[in-house]
Amino acid sequence: MKQRTSLFNSTLTYFVLLTLFCLVRILSSLGVFGDSEIVSNIVNAVVQLGFMFGVSLVLYKLLSKQSFKQVFKSFRFNKINFKSVLISIAIGIIVYFLNLAVASFFSYILVFLGYDPHSSVVTMSSYSVGLLFLNLLMTAVLPGICEEVAHRGLLLNGFKSLGVKKAIWLSALLFGLMHLNIGQFFYATIIGLLLGYLTVMTKSIFPAMIIHFMNNAISVFSDFAYINDLPFGNFLNNIALYLSTNFFLTILGIFFFLTVFVILLIFLVGLLHKETTGKELEKIRKLRDEAIATGQIPTEILDKDGNTIMTSNIPTLLYLEMPETYLEVPYKPLEKPRLMDQIFLIGSLVLSITVTIFTFVWGVL
Repeated sequence: MKQRTSLFNSTLTYFVLLTLFCLVRILSSLGVFGDSEIVSNIVNAVVQLGFMFGVSLVLYKLLSKQSFKQVFKSFRFNKINFKSVLISIAIGIIVYFLNLAVASFFSYILVFLGYDPHSSVVTMSSYSVGLLFLNLLMTAVLPGICEEVAHRGLLLNGFKSLGVKKAIWLSALLFGLMHLNIGQFFYATIIGLLLGYLTVMTKSIFPAMIIHFMNNAISVFSDFAYINDLPFGNFLNNIALYLSTNFFLTILGIFFFLTVFVILLIFLVGLLHKETTGKELEKIRKLRDEAIATGQIPTEILDKDGNTIMTSNIPTLLYLEMPETYLEVPYKPLEKPRLMDQIFLIGSLVLSITVTIFTFVWGVL
């Protein structure tokens, strides 16, 4: 019997957590859990900590027969420096405003098709500071950690045998579909592409967690600011209102946002690369130059903490001649995956697409 692949283990794990998540969402929509705010928060905590985080780590560990330390390493729990943290925070702010523009554009299209985005919106008349911190925990902290473990950890690691591009695209697509909401699908998929790319580029899941947290946290705070009549909330609400009520304003607004913020985003991503993998590549280049000058070939390259980042099992010419390709080495396709390896990937796509389409139909009806 052929040994289970990482792709099989990851997609089976994800299919299990997605099935549990869908079950909880269906039960919630049927009112099984009631409409209590406390119960809602408990359910949300179970989904995030129990399914996204717990199932991702524990079930994958059992299937792959690895230690938790090995699983965390596979999921890229690699530390980053303080500058990288600050840059990730800045990227998170930029991403929020880009999401505002992109979400407004797709929201206009959905409304044009007959979808009512406000059909499930609950209005609030008061918003206390205590509730703000609770919502930050439930909506920003937990998803920022747990959803990233499931998508930029579990899935991105599992898809590496498919190649870097497919790994990023598939993990982003499932991230968008995981929200099980047509209104969130488009911008969640786009942010998923960015987060996947940054995780591969930095070889760490932490920038994605920080960016995810910042995007959700600003959204939570903007609601708090709007309900409490704070300037920040009114400013964002006016922008969203103008963008969503006039097609031409939407196009012009999105063009303006994309032009300004994409430039800032590219600049910040460049800085993040320089502070993370860029430093490793610079070390590889120096070793390459030394090897060429002395005629010797390095058999091992260590990071600043003494951990091996490259050994002689990676083709010597690959990093002596083109060190930049070191970024893609873990994502080089090994072999064409079997149908059995992809069966739960297909199942996850079918399940999440079906539920997402249903939310659109329900919104139209």
